[in-house]
Amino acid sequence: MKTKATQTGMGMLPTLVVVGVVIVFATIAVKLMPIYVDYWTLTRVLNDVVEEERSDDPTPAGIRNALSNRFITNRIEAISLRDIKISSDKKGVVIDARYEKRTPIMFNIDAVVRFEEAVFVVPRS
Repeated sequence: MKTKATQTGMGMLPTLVVVGVVIVFATIAVKLMPIYVDYWTLTRVLNDVVEEERSDDPTPAGIRNALSNRFITNRIEAISLRDIKISSDKKGVVIDARYEKRTPIMFNIDAVVRFEEAVFVVPRS
């Protein structure tokens, strides 16, 4: 006579734990994705302005004007144009758009995302 094979697989409690962990990570991903999409849009706009202004003699006022138009067109709301530091030095015009963004995750837990790589230089010709 053959014996019945024992049942294998996860029980109810481990399944609930796995589902809970998946839900927590999915919530974090849903909350953080718009922040990263805004950052990618901002860097694309800044790279476009750097390439566009490279052909001309760049000035901080001209770059600020070009950024203002592109911020409106691309609906960049993660950072204000007033928060971007635009200065002139020997190498060219430096665009410093470093910033951090805070977003609530759940309950009293927040995520702070810092974007430190957003410094661009428009070289002088």
